[in-house]
Amino acid sequence: DFPAVLQRDVTLWSHGTRLSGVLLYPKDREEGEKLPAIVLCNGWGGTKAFLMRSGIAPRFAAAGYVVIVYDYRNWGDSDSRLVVRGEMPKPDKDGYVTVKAQAIREVVDPVDQQKDIDAAVSYVYGEPMVDKDRIGIWGTSFGGGHVIYRAAHDRRIACVVAQVGSMPDDWTQRMPGRLNAVYKQKSDRARGLVDPVPQGGGSPGGLKGTPYGERIALFNPGQYADRVRVPTLLIDAEKEHYFKIQENSGRVHEILKKNGVPTEYHVLEGIGHYAVYSGQPLDNVMKLEI
Repeated sequence: DFPAVLQRDVTLWSHGTRLSGVLLYPKDREEGEKLPAIVLCNGWGGTKAFLMRSGIAPRFAAAGYVVIVYDYRNWGDSDSRLVVRGEMPKPDKDGYVTVKAQAIREVVDPVDQQKDIDAAVSYVYGEPMVDKDRIGIWGTSFGGGHVIYRAAHDRRIACVVAQVGSMPDDWTQRMPGRLNAVYKQKSDRARGLVDPVPQGGGSPGGLKGTPYGERIALFNPGQYADRVRVPTLLIDAEKEHYFKIQENSGRVHEILKKNGVPTEYHVLEGIGHYAVYSGQPLDNVMKLEI
């Protein structure tokens, strides 16, 4: 449906794990022309197939951008996280071992996802058709928080778009009892009292996957908003049901304004969290973002 867009499958390496990705770019790009790039960051357990099928990725490419989409590790077409069961044998003279390992799938781990996002940014940074000074990052839902964290820690990021993004601040000072429970969970995992990687579901609202509870609890990207120094567009749904928008994008927007960072904040009236992915709301959102 996008004849003006070309694409090619790519392989990304994230700390030794193979990630499956797709690079999209406009067909009318001239030889030697350097284009701005957009790294797309999915929510929760979203896959590149969704960003392709919904038209989000190709619309950006049709507008003149190089776009990269990818599956987080243990999701979609990317490789699994492997957990060795039993004793690790001694390596042979070439450093190889043969082990029995369990392939872990569909775990929502913000720490691993940040590593994968870094790999995607690094991939486009080395892409010959990309202008290294114009790499933008786009995130949706859980990925909306990821892009705030990334922009706060990565000088390669030139601008940010976050839609219906979860980006809480640091709650640990207000809730010491809950923090102690998180530390207890971390301790149990470190001591081998529970499975080394959480499995078995437990995602909210019918979402797929297993949340890595203690890592999610301590991943609060909104607390780094005061480090963001690049233009930022924030978009929320008025009828958001997963979190209070005033305490997430609304709060981040106020911090950016106070710090003199170019920022816009739009609340789309009358729609919920998932409406931004289809129909007229998607058209409205894409117009703002492009």
